[in-house]
Amino acid sequence: MLASMTISARRKTYWSLFLVSSVLFAAYCLLSLGILKKPVMPDFLLRSDAYGLFRIGAGAIPSYTLAAIGAGLPALVSVLTLSFILASFRKTVSAEIFFFSFWIASLSFEILRLAVYVMAARGYPDSLQLALTKVLFGARYAGSLSVFMSGVYAAGLRNEKHGANILIILAASIGLAVIMPLNTGTYLHTLELKPGYRSLNEWFFYLLGLMSVLNYLGAVHVRGEKTFGLIALACAASIAGARLLSASWNPWLLGAGFILACAGSWLFVSRLHEYYLWQ
Repeated sequence: MLASMTISARRKTYWSLFLVSSVLFAAYCLLSLGILKKPVMPDFLLRSDAYGLFRIGAGAIPSYTLAAIGAGLPALVSVLTLSFILASFRKTVSAEIFFFSFWIASLSFEILRLAVYVMAARGYPDSLQLALTKVLFGARYAGSLSVFMSGVYAAGLRNEKHGANILIILAASIGLAVIMPLNTGTYLHTLELKPGYRSLNEWFFYLLGLMSVLNYLGAVHVRGEKTFGLIALACAASIAGARLLSASWNPWLLGAGFILACAGSWLFVSRLHEYYLWQ
């Protein structure tokens, strides 16, 4: 994998990512069914000031229900987009899609938010909740770095050792997740444990997202192809949608995030596929 990757190797990678996302989405569905059969009490959210209600007329939906839905939607985006990549990139090669696929796959790890919620409600040890939250943030770091690398390749990088770059991204992400402090027993509305330096974490994701989009805009000049302007817009929509899904519990924002993530990812993959068909 450290050498230049063949089409066959890329296809195997896409299939592996698709299978991981599918398994995680299936786990989310099973976990959701388990909660319906045996509801969990959110007292710990009240103590963390992480409980809210979204009022609709005379009724209201608790924040943890909406956040639980929000934890599954990114996994659905992941499965749908990776399915599209598998259907589209059969004989065409794209470094941009290769790294983008890792970012898309990372979205499926958002289901760990629901797992943390269930563990907290049912009295599982804090160490398990900490471990799952570390994995969640590690996946977020890896995803953000992967979509950034995708933009770097669009802007002109010609290093063919994609496997080595993925290993570097994974190592950096694991390192960041390990050193990131977490507030044990303190939760966010989105159900995961509250991280230390939360604002710094947010800026990290925003900055990498912005730089990814700027790289694609730069590709318009570097490659002399206006289509990369549309791809940059698609990348921005996909990143913004995913961010809404990971950080919101408002149903309108969740709906907007899902639409943006799906539409942006579809446009991103389809435009790049069309571009590389003619190369």
